[in-house]
Amino acid sequence: MVSQEELWNEEYAHAKIKWNKETKNLPPKLKDKVVLELGVGNGKTLLSILKQKPKRVIAVDFSQDAINSCKDLFEKHTNVFLIKADALNLPLGEQEFDVVVCYYLLNNLLFAERDRAVNEIFSVLKPKGMVLFEDFAVGDMRETGQQPFSKEKHTTVKTNGFLCHYFDQEEVKGLFKGFTPLELELKVTTPIHNKPQLTRKVICAVFEK
Repeated sequence: MVSQEELWNEEYAHAKIKWNKETKNLPPKLKDKVVLELGVGNGKTLLSILKQKPKRVIAVDFSQDAINSCKDLFEKHTNVFLIKADALNLPLGEQEFDVVVCYYLLNNLLFAERDRAVNEIFSVLKPKGMVLFEDFAVGDMRETGQQPFSKEKHTTVKTNGFLCHYFDQEEVKGLFKGFTPLELELKVTTPIHNKPQLTRKVICAVFEK
């Protein structure tokens, strides 16, 4: 299997930024905060983060092409710092951040890697710091029809080679077992007109250290 890092580098080397896909419904908890975003990607969540006027944002991604694209897009924001880094081994200080935004990152990791990433999140958060989490849920229409990954339940391999894991609420609570859940919700929508059987399911959560 081609490494996920290689696949993401290729994806961001050729992808065009689509601002119309800005992340919606980011919880309003970032004003005047020091924020870490894991997996900045094409910058659609970073745009939403900045609208809340945080004090400072460090955004990381293990794809250099993603970092380069975002540097061009956010160069005017003096409070944004973009770093090529792996969420499994963050080159950041302990208890440095008020909030960590973890949107659609953990689904790309395998079980042991997800656990390690959450340990890294715990390390860099200040006491009483928060995690904003959102990711795909079991039963999402994107899970159906994709090739199952034989080593892990509810993990698939997309046709382009990307891994994608789908969570349930108990799994998410177990993954963030060192945190206190402030909010945890399964959101279900039917985005395709006249096809109510096709549902998008995501888990949204806020955890406190």
